[in-house]
Amino acid sequence: MRISSSFDAGNISCLACAEPGDIQLAIAKDNNSDFYQWFYFRLSGARGQACVLKLTNAGAAAYAGGWNDYHAVASYDRLTWFRVPTEYDGTVLTIRHTPAQDAVYYAYFAPYSMERHADLVARALASPHVRLEVLGATLDGQDLDLLRIGEWGPASASAG
Repeated sequence: MRISSSFDAGNISCLACAEPGDIQLAIAKDNNSDFYQWFYFRLSGARGQACVLKLTNAGAAAYAGGWNDYHAVASYDRLTWFRVPTEYDGTVLTIRHTPAQDAVYYAYFAPYSMERHADLVARALASPHVRLEVLGATLDGQDLDLLRIGEWGPASASAG
């Protein structure tokens, strides 16, 4: 078995994954922050095995109250997401799932990748009614885009 998060928006630290019934994980802190809530990772090599994934530091997350009645999402293709049984005991968030395939992704909610964002911006900019302004950069160094949508005449097109 293997836990990985080295992909766009991936976030988790694997503490132990030798046994499918006792996978120990920790949510990593946000970039340049002491806060954390977001997790997104892939479990591979556990097809057909009843897995118990314990996010051991969930109780100290930025909004621990949000774990009450919460259910993590999972996906095999990263397009279709479904909820999986999840419980929170006030300290540990536990996900219970038996993967039907060799690799499954788990996340706080369905991710919206930077590639998908770039595709959306590109599609929007194909319209003559859309202008792009870069406001700055995110903490990860990504462009922070503002799309202005409206009617652009000859004078406003060059100003925009």
